[in-house]
Amino acid sequence: MEKKNQSRIAGMGDRVTATISVTLVLFILGLVASINTVFGTLDRELKEKMGFTVMLRDSVSAPEVQQLQQLCKSAPYVSSFKYLTQEEVLREETGNDGRELVEMLGVNPYSPMIDLRVRSKWANADSINRLVARWQKYPGVSEVSVNTEMVKNLSTNARLFTTVMLCIAAALLLISFVLINNTVRLTVYSRRFTIHTMKLVGATPGFIRKPFIISNSVQGVVAAIFASGLLAAITGWAKSWDVAFNTLLPWPTTLLICVGMLLIGIAICALAALFATNRYLRADYDDMFQ
Repeated sequence: MEKKNQSRIAGMGDRVTATISVTLVLFILGLVASINTVFGTLDRELKEKMGFTVMLRDSVSAPEVQQLQQLCKSAPYVSSFKYLTQEEVLREETGNDGRELVEMLGVNPYSPMIDLRVRSKWANADSINRLVARWQKYPGVSEVSVNTEMVKNLSTNARLFTTVMLCIAAALLLISFVLINNTVRLTVYSRRFTIHTMKLVGATPGFIRKPFIISNSVQGVVAAIFASGLLAAITGWAKSWDVAFNTLLPWPTTLLICVGMLLIGIAICALAALFATNRYLRADYDDMFQ
């Protein structure tokens, strides 16, 4: 009776250890996914601040201005725009009404303009250059200016970051499968003689595999719940520390990451249990001592 209790306690300890290991692996995966989401949102926000400035002729007519504004409203590549008259540009550049500058020069030196921002899909050097060439042909436009070098640097850095994060995610998925597989194998290893006994009494491989796959899938669910709780706690702390974090990683996105952790935990634990059980289903009695 005492040996039976000791065996039960040892088996429970193995399950607890395995659950903790799977929880840590899933938590790291969720943390990387959250970081990737935050930087992805930042990248989109930065890209949507990219654009160009359309300088209009001093002699531009009201219908031409209305036509250009209507074009901005209907164009799929425009995320936002702002039309400034000569007087508004003067106030922005001088910080006041600019009366002294006008009196000194005898004329308002600034032209009306449209400050235009593009959507993230078009926020790359090639697309912006094509849009600039198109805008230069519109009536009433005198010049289009854009910081091409900054656009190129942002596009290059975004591609580099995306590549690095994809490599890290792929490596973590591989590492997590190896770690969880080894952890599950240890729990199956502790019951290898049970598997052999069930084989001897005529149990089918599917009948033997089923309880192992179900119990390890449940273990994956429990680990995913704990990992999701840790991730939610850290996310909540980050949101309380910086209000801007709410837009970078909203709760619905965190929920999707937690669902992904749940599915990955179940899938990896079930596959690991399947592989480990198959190994001992094929093994002879002498192999049980290895």
